Amino acid sequence: MFPSIQNPAGLVEHNGFGLVVSSVTVAEGTGNQHKSVIRLIRDNRTDFEDFGRVRFENAPLQTAGGVQQREVAQLNEQQATLLMTYLRNSDQVRAFKKALVKAFYEMAQQLAKPAQAEMSRMEILQLAMQAEQERAALAAKVEQDAPKVEYVNTFVADEDLVTVRTIASGLNIGEAELRELLVAKKWIYRQTATRWSNKANGLVSIHRYSAFADKKPYFQAVMNHEAPRFKGEVMHTLKVTPAAPQQSHAWSRA
Repeated sequence: MFPSIQNPAGLVEHNGFGLVVSSVTVAEGTGNQHKSVIRLIRDNRTDFEDFGRVRFENAPLQTAGGVQQREVAQLNEQQATLLMTYLRNSDQVRAFKKALVKAFYEMAQQLAKPAQAEMSRMEILQLAMQAEQERAALAAKVEQDAPKVEYVNTFVADEDLVTVRTIASGLNIGEAELRELLVAKKWIYRQTATRWSNKANGLVSIHRYSAFADKKPYFQAVMNHEAPRFKGEVMHTLKVTPAAPQQSHAWSRA
């Protein structure tokens, strides 16, 4: 059975437009070849697009001959439900259908939760970012008299951006917890892909975080051209800009 069925929330992701499941996840979860699933979607694209445009993208695939590109479809809940009706029933397919329905429901519930508990954390986050900005300003004054390579690497690199890890450390919470907080508040969203890991000797999940369009002034994606590509695109690390603490009212926005 597909391992993610034991963790339904891992089946679904938010891609910035809404909740989706990838054709790769469906293929692996139902025990079908991915090329067969893609062909099924392509052959019935008109039916699927009765429920919105089907988003196709190229993603890297590790093969014995090296990394290749393959076409992957991102399906919303209605499109995924329709796809399930086109697949031949088996115990594995039925189990995956149930897990997928549960995953969409749980993710929708999570995104719809009021963030009252997180509000105080977001206020603390804003204060921590203000302190970080003041510390950077003080260090800049010291820099005028005594140039230091460490200062340049820490404060000047990436245009004085602050890492999520730095903010989380100042709040005494984990980096992952802070990222989930920002996702729940709909400041950022998470995309998930898989890649081959020699260390793990198998496929592993990797995540890329991006800011929603109306929150982009507060975040900047720093490109990493040396990292493995993410779904055919350059991988990036999301950092916080100095604009965030200047908009303190925005942190308490629901």
